[in-house]
Amino acid sequence: MDTYTTVMNKLDAAKRAKRCMRASEDAEYMLLRRLRAKGEIICPYPNMYMDRGYWNSLSPPDQMLHIMRTLSVGHPDMVFAGISAACAWGLDHSFYLHAQDNRIMIAASSGTPTNEYCSQVRRFYVPQHEIEQAQYVGGVKVTTIQRTLFDCGRIYEPRIALSFYDSAIRQRLIAREDLVAYCNEKHRCRNQYQARALATFANGLSENGGESFCYGTMAEDGVMLPEQQVEFVDTNNPNTVYRVDYLWRLPDGTMIAGEFDGQRKYVDPSMTNGQNVGGIVKRERSRQNVLTTLGVSHTVRWFFEDAYHRLPMKKALAAAGVPIGEPTAPWIR
Repeated sequence: MDTYTTVMNKLDAAKRAKRCMRASEDAEYMLLRRLRAKGEIICPYPNMYMDRGYWNSLSPPDQMLHIMRTLSVGHPDMVFAGISAACAWGLDHSFYLHAQDNRIMIAASSGTPTNEYCSQVRRFYVPQHEIEQAQYVGGVKVTTIQRTLFDCGRIYEPRIALSFYDSAIRQRLIAREDLVAYCNEKHRCRNQYQARALATFANGLSENGGESFCYGTMAEDGVMLPEQQVEFVDTNNPNTVYRVDYLWRLPDGTMIAGEFDGQRKYVDPSMTNGQNVGGIVKRERSRQNVLTTLGVSHTVRWFFEDAYHRLPMKKALAAAGVPIGEPTAPWIR
């Protein structure tokens, strides 16, 4: 079998295994270099290769998982931590975190942040006894779900890290009370307070990372915290139920709905039910009419950028009558 056929077969096998291909001899390495120069393949990590089109179709977490699985082949005892472990656990989080730092996190109980692998790997402190408790998830060895959440909660900005916690609770990977108990233990790590505060605040009601981010931003900015995922039944069609992301019930009986518009409802097949944009807009208009009939006086919609920059979302909610007061986020001291 010629080298080209061998390399193509190895690339296909790597795709099926959801990892990257590695060259095993000089002839393969030289061919891969030529294919890379032509733009046909990509090298996301030293001596790891994959078809460019396939690689670009993967989400950042899936790309990280491919690299992790490939590393695990040569280093079966390697334990991944932090955001790398979160990818294996399938926790919702912002892809922005990967754009900021796409290094693979490896658990280490000693040593320095530098490592013998490459600059794309970050050694991350985890106590030895917790490294020994590592679990196989997604084809790799990772820190336990509670340790993964604890570390992500103390590394990242709280309103961003909240999505890890909500996702784990929503997927029933861990009970909220067990997570709180774990985070309240003495871990002798930096920024423990933030991880503990997030554990007490998370409730698992947000359906995605964007909703968690918005809810955390509201708490930081003093917006009255709403109910989440509230359902309304169409009185004219009891089989039709509409759910709003957020709902504020004011003392005078006023109800204000809030909708985080991630735009997925217009492009994600799992949310469009095969409808085109016109059909989706018509459905949304019908939904709004039902909510108004059921007593919702205002529906406020915003995009991720509005929450990210804080003031646009806050001003829109205040204009609709949502009370604004002091921050309620427990991580603010």
